[in-house]
Order: sequence, then C-alpha cells, then structure tokens
Amino acid sequence: MSTPIKAPERGTLAVSSLAQARKHKRRYDAVITLEDPGCRLPDRLRFSAQPMPAHLVLQFEDVDDDSLGIRVATRQQVIDALAFAQAHEAGSLLVHCYHGVGRSAGIALAILASRLGAGSEEKALADLLDIRPEATPNLVVVKLADEILGRNGALVSAVADWQERTPRVLQARRDRAAFVRRAAHLYAQVPPIDSDQ
Repeated sequence: MSTPIKAPERGTLAVSSLAQARKHKRRYDAVITLEDPGCRLPDRLRFSAQPMPAHLVLQFEDVDDDSLGIRVATRQQVIDALAFAQAHEAGSLLVHCYHGVGRSAGIALAILASRLGAGSEEKALADLLDIRPEATPNLVVVKLADEILGRNGALVSAVADWQERTPRVLQARRDRAAFVRRAAHLYAQVPPIDSDQ
C-alpha cells in the first residue's frame, strides 16, 4: 500500500506511484515522470489538455547496479531532473515512477539534497523518508547525484548507513538484485557502441 501523498503547497515535493500520479497530476505545478525505456502506452503518464503542469519525462530502469549493461540513469538525466526541479522550486513538484519507491525516491533525494545544501545529506534522507516511508532510493541515481552535487560520498554514505540499519531495505535490495540477475532479458539494454563512428 502506497503512502498517501500530501496536498501540494508552494515549494513542496511529493513522491508517488504512477497510480497516485494519475489521480493527482493536475494539482501540481510541475511533474517529473520516471518510466521504463520503451514503456507501453498504458503505463505512461502524459498531459493532453491545457492547462497542464510543466512536465519532464526521463526513461531508465530501476536497477541499482550500473555494470550490467542495463539502461540505468545517466548523469545527464540526473542533471536534467535537478535543473527542472530548480526551475520550479517556487511551486509544487510531484516526482513519480511506477511504484514510487526506487527511481522517484532517488531523484527526490537528489532534489532535496540540492535544495538543502552540502552537509545536509542525512536531513535530505530523513525528509525523503518523511514524505515516502517506503522509499528505497535507486543507488545509481544516488551515486550520480552525489557526484553532480559535489558531496564527496556523503549522500552515498547517508543512504548506505541508513540501509544497514534497516533490514527491510537490505532485503528489498537483495530481492531486486536477484530478480535482475534472473531476468536481465526483461530490462532495456544499453545500445552497443558503433565502432565505425
């Protein structure tokens, strides 16, 4: 069961599942959609009628390991999400993925860490868990955000320390990693590099 999302207020951030986002998307000033590459139409969130909030769509898999040849978040995608959030900082922002647990939590943590500034990584994580208690932030996104924000490992360490103290998160990570190893063919792969160019 997903945590209910709070009513949007100026300057606030919400994290949700796709189902929740579909119900509440027009209440927000801006929306970040994180979806699988090549996502099927029924699993997409788009706006077709005016007025509509500002909308950024990023496609990557919710996989915590960037060494498997799977299309995980890129540095540019995290930069784009942070820039979009900064451009809409005065309004309400909804960040969602399919379940509202991994990708959206990772991007939301990056945004919170950016807004709070260096030295506030543990507070950013605490704020994320207050917004979305079931969050298990995507580790590729966390690592990229740490590098982009110049946190020298502090954001990665905050997440690592927290998950070491939180058995449900460790188990969720193990389960996710085991599934990826068993079913890697279900995930979008990084396209091969054309050696002729």
